[in-house]
Amino acid sequence: MDFVNEKTFEKSPVCILVDNGSLKPDAILALRRVTEQLAFRTNVDFRAAGLLHSDKVDASHLGGRPARVFVESMQELLDLGQRDFLILPFFLGPSLAIVDWLPKKLEAFRNNYQDLKVKIASPLFGNGDGAEALAAIIKDRVGEVVEREGLPRPFIALVDHGTPAIAVNEVRERVVEIAESLLGDKVAGLVSCSMERRPEPEYDFNDPLLVDLLQDRNLVPAGDIVVALLFLSPGRHAGTGGDVEMICEEARRDRSDLRTFLTDPLGEHPAIVDLLEQRVRECLDAD
Repeated sequence: MDFVNEKTFEKSPVCILVDNGSLKPDAILALRRVTEQLAFRTNVDFRAAGLLHSDKVDASHLGGRPARVFVESMQELLDLGQRDFLILPFFLGPSLAIVDWLPKKLEAFRNNYQDLKVKIASPLFGNGDGAEALAAIIKDRVGEVVEREGLPRPFIALVDHGTPAIAVNEVRERVVEIAESLLGDKVAGLVSCSMERRPEPEYDFNDPLLVDLLQDRNLVPAGDIVVALLFLSPGRHAGTGGDVEMICEEARRDRSDLRTFLTDPLGEHPAIVDLLEQRVRECLDAD
C-alpha cells in the first residue's frame, strides 16, 4: 500500500489489489501500475498490497514509496476510520492464499471492528467466465515472441508455479485447452507444466515439471520452444534471472538441439486490467 491520509476517503469502499507479495521491486512496481489504471477507470480509491514479503523491499528501489503488506495496509486504513473495503485478488484462480489465509486475517479484523464491511472479489478466472480472456492473453504473449524472434511453428510449454490446490490446477488446464484451440496449427504443439510442486503423491496433478518436460525428447521436439508464463508478475520465478529462466538455461546446456524463449508475464496485458475492472464492478453493482 502507498501513503495514506485522512483526506483519501471521499469514496467508499477502498479497494485493495492484493498479490502474494514479492521481494522483487519489479513485481511491486508492476502491481502499482495496474492499481493506478484501475483507479483511473473506476474512480474508486485503490491501494496495492502484497499478502506477505513486500514490506521488506527497500523503498529506494520503489521510487521512495515503501511497500506495505496486507495486514499493515488494513490496519493503517482502519486507524484512519475506514470501515468499507473491497479486496481484489491479483490471482488467476482460487489459491489457498485467497480462500484460506485471507479470510482468516479478515476474521481477526472483524473481531476487533464490529462495523467492518469487507467483500472479496473473484479471482481473474472467476467461475470460468475469465477463461477465454486469459487464453487470448496467452495467445497474444506467444504471438509477441513468435513475431519478435521470427519463429516458424514453435512448440509451446505453458508453465505455472504449481499448486497444492487442485482447483487452481483445473484453472490452468481449462485455459490451456482454450489457448491450444486459439493457437491452432500456428504452433507445433502445446503442453502444460509446473515450475515446482510438493513431493507427496496427492500433488501429482502438477506434473510434468518444466525441468523434466524440457529434457523429454518424446514430448518436446528439437528446435524452438516458447515457454509461456502463466504468471502475473515478474517476481523471483518469472522475472529476469528468475527460476523459470534458470530452468531453461539448464535445459539448453543439456540439450544443444533446444532454443528457448520466454513470454512476458500476463499481469500488465490490457485484458487483465479489463478483467480486474469487471471483478470490481461485479462487487459494486451487487450493493
